[in-house]
Formats: sequence, structure tokens, C-alpha cells
Amino acid sequence: MFTIKLHHGGNFMKLPNTRYVKGEVRYIDLLDIDEFSVHELDAMMLKLGYSVPPVIYYHFRIPHEDLDFGLRALGNDNDVLNLAQYIRDNKVIELYTEHGQTNLLTYFMSPKGKQKVIIKELCDGDLPKEANVPQVPTKDKTPIID
Repeated sequence: MFTIKLHHGGNFMKLPNTRYVKGEVRYIDLLDIDEFSVHELDAMMLKLGYSVPPVIYYHFRIPHEDLDFGLRALGNDNDVLNLAQYIRDNKVIELYTEHGQTNLLTYFMSPKGKQKVIIKELCDGDLPKEANVPQVPTKDKTPIID
């Protein structure tokens, strides 16, 4: 069980340090992380008088981190799993909302820090020289690929 300290109705100002301004705070108690989802957050926002849609972006703050480096996206089941790792030691999680658009990069960063993958269509004979392609001999023992 955990509590959300929900910052809503405001927006983020980034300079000189990130801060959330012109918002309100509500506490939502007795949440079960095993049943928690983004859909549940949408239902909470409806009860507070917001319409869903328009799009609401949710961000949670990693406990003991600042808003510059501690914000993480909360937009899907993987993000909820990321949040869940902090519940055992922190019973109050701060959550921030943005309405319509986001000015933060949390939704464009992977929580696991995966590298970008470039997908490129290759035609016959376009293999790069550094490609490690196995040589498969034919019946006459000559390789298919030179």
C-alpha cells in the first residue's frame, strides 16, 4: 500500500531549476501497487474534475531526487513497474501532471537507457564491409557471398 502526493493543475518551469508552479496538491491514500495502473490515474483525474482526454502526462519523482533529474514518465505498464521498485522503502510517491503537452523529456527517455536502433533496408550486394556474414559453401565448395 502507498500514497500518492498528486500535484495537478500546474506546469513545469525549467529555468533556472525545474519546479512545478500554479498547481494544487491532493493526497490519494491506500493504493495497492499490485492493482495500480495509468487507467486508475485517469479515473482519479476525472474525480478531480479534469476531462480525459485531452492528454494528461503523468510523471513521478524518484524519492530523494530533485525535479531536474528525478522525474520519470508514468504512461504505461512498464512505467508502473519502474515506479513499483520505490514503493517498498517509500510509502509516499510524488506524482506531477501536465495537460495537453509536455515540456519534459521523460516520455522520450527509456528507463533502461537502451541505445537507439537504426533500421535500414539493404539491397543485394549492399552489405557493409564490417558485416560478419557466415560463408556458406555450395556443393562445389565455393562461398555464396564473396
